[in-house]
Amino acid sequence: MSTPLRTLPAPEGAIHSRVVQVATGKSHALLITDEGVLYSWGSNNEFCQLGRAALSQVKMFEPAPIITGLKTETVVQIACGMNHSLALTRNGVLFAWGSNKAGQLGVEGFSTTAPVNELVVKVPTHVKYFNGAEGCLVARSCSCGPESSAAVTTKGEVYVWGAISYYLIGAHSEYNRGENCTVPVCIRGMPRELGPNKDTGPDQVSLYKDTFACNIARLNIEEDMVNLISSLKNRSSQLMAVMRMKRAEANERGTGDGGMFAVEELRLLNHDFQNAKKAVQSQMDELEKQRVLSESELSRVKRELTVCDQQDAALTETARGLEVKRDEVEDSSSDKRTLETKLHDISHFKSSNQRKRLQLLKSRDEAEQELLRLTQELSLATNQKHQLESRTRMIRNLHGDQGSKSSAAGDEGLKVADGKRRELAATEPDKLSGVGRFMGLQEVLAISDRALQDVSSSLKEVCAASHSGDGSILESVLEENVQLRKEINVLIEEKRARAEFGAYGDKGGGDIVEQGILQFFEEAKTMRDEPPPQAASAASRM
Repeated sequence: MSTPLRTLPAPEGAIHSRVVQVATGKSHALLITDEGVLYSWGSNNEFCQLGRAALSQVKMFEPAPIITGLKTETVVQIACGMNHSLALTRNGVLFAWGSNKAGQLGVEGFSTTAPVNELVVKVPTHVKYFNGAEGCLVARSCSCGPESSAAVTTKGEVYVWGAISYYLIGAHSEYNRGENCTVPVCIRGMPRELGPNKDTGPDQVSLYKDTFACNIARLNIEEDMVNLISSLKNRSSQLMAVMRMKRAEANERGTGDGGMFAVEELRLLNHDFQNAKKAVQSQMDELEKQRVLSESELSRVKRELTVCDQQDAALTETARGLEVKRDEVEDSSSDKRTLETKLHDISHFKSSNQRKRLQLLKSRDEAEQELLRLTQELSLATNQKHQLESRTRMIRNLHGDQGSKSSAAGDEGLKVADGKRRELAATEPDKLSGVGRFMGLQEVLAISDRALQDVSSSLKEVCAASHSGDGSILESVLEENVQLRKEINVLIEEKRARAEFGAYGDKGGGDIVEQGILQFFEEAKTMRDEPPPQAASAASRM
């Protein structure tokens, strides 16, 4: 399938939308954006593999979001089989849709007696055991084969269903009670320790017919998160140090007698960029004129095609009426010969109209290809113009044409960014707990979270105050720091809850694994209420 995907429609109300993953099947494709929105398109929806309704061929070819079943979900991973699809949400829930010929969807309701054309699921549906209910499996990754599916759980277990399940397990009669190829089945016998560390296990799985492969990773995500937070903190500090150094170097170049570039060289560069920008603008104007003419030609061809279709329908209707009249008159009458002559003329007109229609269809294809070429060239010229404008602004900044105004704007953006950094530093729980009167750590964390939310919602002020390219860089650095602070607060809250209530076994209903502070006080109270051994023995003698 060679459908050109030039632009992605942003979800309503979204500030930006970027593609983070693409998956393709036999005649359909999926993509997800950085906001977790899932889009589908393709050339065929026979098995409902698009996961949505497509009323025409044009609608199928256009990427459109899948709403039904996923409206409140955030999709983080996708996979496509030959005619089916999987989607994994951030909560570890799996959805499947499309062809269920071999049980590759893993959903309820599979019937061995149903015809193939009825073994389809039209919209995203929960995969059995991965529906997000309490006690169900939680997926960390998913994958598809031609008619197979698989998932890796957060515990490092690999589940398969569909054709591969039959090849690996069913063909050897190794299914347990209640297991079959239409529901997820765990691959038994896989080694638990696959790497140098004891906490490693399967992370991603890939399928093809009767074969699967896994890569391994650490299963304890918390330790990786702590290391990542520490690494990002160090990188943030390094970036801030580099920015301060670059700013100091720029100030020295601005105040010194010499510079990296001579004034004359900057003037020549600026002159070259201005000439190149004029040439690109002239090219854009010419391309725009050609594009308007191409659109006009395409509209004319489409109108003539409509006329041909209308003429063909009218001739067909007239021929039917004449055929009815011819069948009613006698064979030897002159009226019948006249009617046959008219029918022959209509047949000739229809043939001529059909040839003209074929020529118009060819002209329409050529016009559409020409319009697409012009649009792409215009887009490239526009990008080239933006690059030249950016270079011109850079030359002006180096040359000092913007004077103190640009410097003041840059300083203003830096001041706002530094203010946000100070606000962010003030949200650390250890600093908050030392400057106010709080009832406990939980209250400190609540105030820290609210402060982080306020800082996060006002980061756009940095870009608004800075008119240079540094504004977006400063904003991204602050945004990463805000995210790190939020993750650290989550870890602190988990530690606090563990210290207060203790840690339980699997699913929260098992035995206490670690004692919390409440259990300590309960034991202390029990020991206080019990009489000492000496008092108890004296009471028994009395």
